[in-house]
Amino acid sequence: MTLRRLLGTLLVLCLATWPLLVPCLVLAEPATQEGCAGNVLLNPGFEDGFSDRGAGEVSVANGWNPWWQDGPRQAEGYNRRPEYKPEDASRYTRRRIHSGNWAQKFFNTFSTHNAGLFQQVQVPAGSKLTLSAWVQAWSSQDPNPDAAVAPGNYRVSIGIDPNGGTDGTSPNVVWTAPHMEYNTWIHLELQSVAKAGTITVFLRGSPEFRVQFNDSYWDDACLTVVNPTPRATNTPKPTPTRTLTPTPQASPTPTLTPTPVPGGICISVFEDANENGRRDEGEKLVAGAVVTILDSNHMELEKHTTDGLSEPYCLSDLAAGTYYLRRQNAPGYTSTVADDWGVAVLTGANTSVELGCKLKPVPSATPTASPTPLPTATPTPRPVLRELGNAVYQVSGLLLAAFALLILLGLRYLRKRT
Repeated sequence: MTLRRLLGTLLVLCLATWPLLVPCLVLAEPATQEGCAGNVLLNPGFEDGFSDRGAGEVSVANGWNPWWQDGPRQAEGYNRRPEYKPEDASRYTRRRIHSGNWAQKFFNTFSTHNAGLFQQVQVPAGSKLTLSAWVQAWSSQDPNPDAAVAPGNYRVSIGIDPNGGTDGTSPNVVWTAPHMEYNTWIHLELQSVAKAGTITVFLRGSPEFRVQFNDSYWDDACLTVVNPTPRATNTPKPTPTRTLTPTPQASPTPTLTPTPVPGGICISVFEDANENGRRDEGEKLVAGAVVTILDSNHMELEKHTTDGLSEPYCLSDLAAGTYYLRRQNAPGYTSTVADDWGVAVLTGANTSVELGCKLKPVPSATPTASPTPLPTATPTPRPVLRELGNAVYQVSGLLLAAFALLILLGLRYLRKRT
């Protein structure tokens, strides 16, 4: 009897609390990006806004840049620039959102693309890189979003250019093997080693066939950086000396735990005459640029105005982690590389950041047209008849008088005859 009463009480409690539990389960938000401690990417979850890049159909997440292959066979519908759009959970449901409320979408209709997104990051050369991202592809001849009817072989992959280039078709880019699945989230991961102080991460979608829907959706990208392992130095061992008298052994000295050596960020702004994003020999420093350094929470740590003489300017004693830079150009200059950067600071190392810019073109003055003098009219010779008429006009009075005199003489003559 006691057991039956206990079970009945539990049943009543479950029924009473069920109306409270259901809304909690329904309204629970999906988990935010996890498993990516030390992420150095800007806007990795595509939650920090989008902006148009030269056209309304190219709306890209802030911190990222679009890339695409132009041709060949564009007239036939191949290798065209895709459209880039934000995927908004409030408008399109959470079907294509991995976490948060936004993802990045790019797509073509009845055509193909070899395209995607890229982002450059400052890291110490030689550091170990791990890149990952979540992606969902949809390729179909049927508008039903749950179907993948006669898909266009849509392949997705991620890559790293360890030299920091921005060409997604470059042979320097190290790619994962292409994956081809539809309407499901795929987790891609890649490891590489930085060969320069700037590296570039790439996201890529590449369908083979021109079907009605060739779309991919990207979310929760992650890049982590590990300090390069220093090379061990081979120290020659001393030749042991024969000891005749045994010496008492000293007690071992306790080993102190080494204190982590802080790292730093060194910044310079230079006139990028070659417009290649790196400072070549002879390219001068630029004064008057303002660089703001922020911590991993985007809180301002320091703001430095360059003088063009004492750079690179180094902010030292920074704990290992992710930092961000924001550059405002000196008057009269425009950027040749991005203004916002993610920077990985590792223990005991300075990360160098060189920000290129160039002088804005000075508009050439349009020459003011000088007034053209009107041609002086050349006197036209008067016609002969006009000259004759003028002569007749001048003697017209005499002619009238003579004519009147003739009439009078004629009248007199006629009277004498009669």
